[in-house]
Amino acid sequence: MLSAAYIFSFLGMIFLPIILWFFFTRRFSLSWKLVLAGGLTFIASQIPHIPLVLGLNNFLKNQSLLINALTLGLLAGIFEETARYILFKFILKTARTWKEGVLVGLGHGGAEALILGVFAALGFINMLIYRNVDLSTVPSIPAEQLELAQQQVAAYWSAPWYMAVMGFVERIFAMCLHVSLSVMVLYALANKTPMWFWLALLWHALVDAAAVYIGQSVGILQVEGLIAVFALVSVWLVFVLRPRFVERVIAPPVQENASA
Repeated sequence: MLSAAYIFSFLGMIFLPIILWFFFTRRFSLSWKLVLAGGLTFIASQIPHIPLVLGLNNFLKNQSLLINALTLGLLAGIFEETARYILFKFILKTARTWKEGVLVGLGHGGAEALILGVFAALGFINMLIYRNVDLSTVPSIPAEQLELAQQQVAAYWSAPWYMAVMGFVERIFAMCLHVSLSVMVLYALANKTPMWFWLALLWHALVDAAAVYIGQSVGILQVEGLIAVFALVSVWLVFVLRPRFVERVIAPPVQENASA
C-alpha cells in the first residue's frame, strides 16, 4: 500500500503537468513556447536562488524560525517574480493576454512539479534498495552517518500512506499559486499597473513563509491545509483578473478593390 502511494505520488508529479500542458495549449490554441518559457524561467530563477540560500545556511541556523521563514519566503518571491517580470518584459514582449499568463504559469509550476517528481522517483528507488540491504555495507554512507541513514530509511517505510501522497497534493496547490503569480505579473505589464507585480512578490513570499513556519512549528498536515486555502485564493485571483485583461483583437486584412 505504501509503495503504491509513493509511486502514485511521483507519477502524478511527473505526468499531471504534461497532461495540463497538452490540454491547455489545445484549449487556448497557443504555442508550446509559452510552456517552455515558463519552465525555463523557473529553472533560471533557481540558478542564483539556490546558491544564495545555501550560502545563508549558517546565518539562518542562528536565527529564529520566524526570521528563517520570512527570509526564505522573501527570497523565493524576489527571485521567481523578478524572473517572471524579465520574461514578460524582455522576451515574451507580445504576450499580453490572460490565456498566455495562465499557460506560462502552468509551464513554471509544472516544471517545478516534474523536476521534484523525478527526484521523488529517484528517492523511492534508493529507499527501495536501502530497505533490502545492510546499510553498514554501503560504501557511500560514512560510519558516522550510519545511524541517521537507518532512521531515515525506517521513517520512510513507516509513514502513513496519506503522507506518501502529500508531495503530489502539494504540487497541485503550488501550480495554482504559480498560475496566479504569472497572471498577476503579466497583468502588471499589460495594464501598466506595477502594484500587481509587488502584490505577486508579496503573495509568493507570504505563502512560502507561512509554509515554512507552520510546517516546522505545527506539522505537515496543517501546512497542507493552509496551502490548500492559499491555492483557492490563488485560483480566485486568476478569475478576478481575467475580465480586466484587454484581449488583442486582430483586424482582418484589408482587401483592395479590384480594378474595373
